[in-house]
Amino acid sequence: MKPDNITIKLIIIALIGGACLIASLMVFGLVEEREHRFSEAKQDIASMWGSRQELVGPMLIWNRVRTDLPSATETVYLLPETLDVRTELVPEIRSRGIFDAVVYTGKMSVSGTFSAKEIERLRVGSQAVFSVGLTDTRGVQSQVRLLWDASTYPFNPSAKNPLVSASGVYAEVPVHSSIAAIPFSFELSFKGSEGFTVVPVGTDTRIFVASSWPTPKFIGAFLPVERDLSNTGFTGGWNISSFGQTFPHTGTDRETGPSQFSASAAGVELLQQVDLYDQVSRSVKYAVLFILITFAAFFIFEVLSGLRVHPVQYLLIGGSLALFYLLLLSFSEQIGFLPSYILSAALTALLITAYSARVLQSRRRAYPISALLVVLYGYLYFVLQLEDYALLFGSLLLFALLATVMYLTRNVNWFEPAPKNTS
Repeated sequence: MKPDNITIKLIIIALIGGACLIASLMVFGLVEEREHRFSEAKQDIASMWGSRQELVGPMLIWNRVRTDLPSATETVYLLPETLDVRTELVPEIRSRGIFDAVVYTGKMSVSGTFSAKEIERLRVGSQAVFSVGLTDTRGVQSQVRLLWDASTYPFNPSAKNPLVSASGVYAEVPVHSSIAAIPFSFELSFKGSEGFTVVPVGTDTRIFVASSWPTPKFIGAFLPVERDLSNTGFTGGWNISSFGQTFPHTGTDRETGPSQFSASAAGVELLQQVDLYDQVSRSVKYAVLFILITFAAFFIFEVLSGLRVHPVQYLLIGGSLALFYLLLLSFSEQIGFLPSYILSAALTALLITAYSARVLQSRRRAYPISALLVVLYGYLYFVLQLEDYALLFGSLLLFALLATVMYLTRNVNWFEPAPKNTS
């Protein structure tokens, strides 16, 4: 191949590689579409089972006439001195077609105290509304009763509270007491999906969550101070003081809104073990390396042995590399990411190896191509598992491959490359 022909060939290979890369990147669109369908399936399940739950409260609220505008009223609230929330989440898997979603049944025990001195200071009457916000009360499974100052009161539907954006329950309670700290407690069984959070409204708040789900993600404004993770489940415990809250201990709905309460929430998500769409998306980002390295290997065979590889053959090989990502996405939805990765890589490597034996006019020459593909796909899976170190190991791979190409072509006279193989 003459030097001018080499330049032209490299330009053609680059154009073909670019086309194959575009084909590979089109999988991003498919991933986004499948993720959207997955989200719709989860929303469908949540709409019938119960959505992601957040506990806001409890709090005592009163309505009073505004001093600056007598024709209008405002809601006054008081938060508890202490709050203890203990929850057990019993997970389940529900399916819509090929899509699975995590749901749970929660058993929650809530207790704490309100300050009688603070109630007296507000001077808002002898009755108050004990309000508890819960995102989706359709998931409440049984009648709930409040134990307040040694007496029992039934909860009613609705939070009856402008400070809570979601639904909830409430009970009307007397607030005059002979003791300094008025105790309360209640138990709640509810359904939800994906995650559970608590707004730490107490001056001192303790939260404890336990579940048999093995892959949690702790979320929100506070991380647990104690946690235990194992293959059989997890536990998490929070101790949160009022110094971390984004809302005052007492105030009105004119000063504080629902978003301020939600901004301080803490809790957990029940993650599925493998986010296959994220894994597929990350693997597609390495498509340019696979195309570049594989095309470089064939070009080196051309230079060193004098073989001629037609642009159409480069196109077919690049198409096989691009098809790997579509196979990976398709199989992953059916059998999981790891089995799909092994199967897709094996099919792609076998196809290109078999084709290479004919293109390179020798089975012996196809073996290095096969070994290269096995190393590349194996290394890619390794890099995908090391998310924090992906850039480092990807860079090391490129350096090693570039060094190999430089070594193999160190004696090539690019002005007079090897003659065409006539055997």
